[in-house]
Amino acid sequence: MDAHAENNDQPVDRQVRILDATLNLLARHGISGVSMRAVAREAGVALGLVNYHYEDKTTLIRAVLHRIEEQDVALLAVDESLPPEKQVRLALRRIAEPRFLTAEYLSLRLQLWALAQAHEDFADINTAAQKKYRAGLAALIRAARPAISRGESNRRAADIDVLQNGLWLTALLGLDQTSIRRSVKRCEEIALAD
Repeated sequence: MDAHAENNDQPVDRQVRILDATLNLLARHGISGVSMRAVAREAGVALGLVNYHYEDKTTLIRAVLHRIEEQDVALLAVDESLPPEKQVRLALRRIAEPRFLTAEYLSLRLQLWALAQAHEDFADINTAAQKKYRAGLAALIRAARPAISRGESNRRAADIDVLQNGLWLTALLGLDQTSIRRSVKRCEEIALAD
C-alpha cells in the first residue's frame, strides 16, 4: 500500500485493518506469530500507527478478544418481529453457517481459546465473553419458553454453548455435514424443550 492511500484511510478503518490483520496472523500462526511489526506488515500500515493505537502486543490481543466478543454476541441478534421460537432457531443455526466452518475461522477459534492460557487478562476476557453469550442465549430461550425458570434457561444455554464449541472443534478436524446438522438440531431441542 502506498503512503498516500494510507493517509486517506479514516482512523477507524485503519484500526479495523490492524485488528483484521491480527486475527489473520492468530489464525495462521498463533500468538507467537503476532508481533507489532508483523501486524503492521499484514495490515499494510506503518509500524508507528500500530504502536499509536496499541501500546503493546498484549493491548492489541485484548482489543481483538473484545472484538470477537462483540461478534459472538451479534450471533444472537434477531429480528424481533419474528416469534420467539423462530428467533431461537435462527440464532442457533448461525454458528453452522459456511462462513464459520472454514479452516481459517475454526483455526482462529482454536487460537482464541488457547489465549486463555497465555495471559490472565485474556482468560478474564474470554470468560466474560462466554458469560455474555450465554446470558444472551438464555434470554432468547426464556422468551421462547417463558414457563421455564431462569436457572433452567441458564443451564440450557450453557449446554448449548458446550455443544456449539464442540461442533466447531469437530468441524476443524474435518467437515461432517450430517453431524453438524444433527448438532444444530440437538441445540434446538435443548433450547426449546417444554
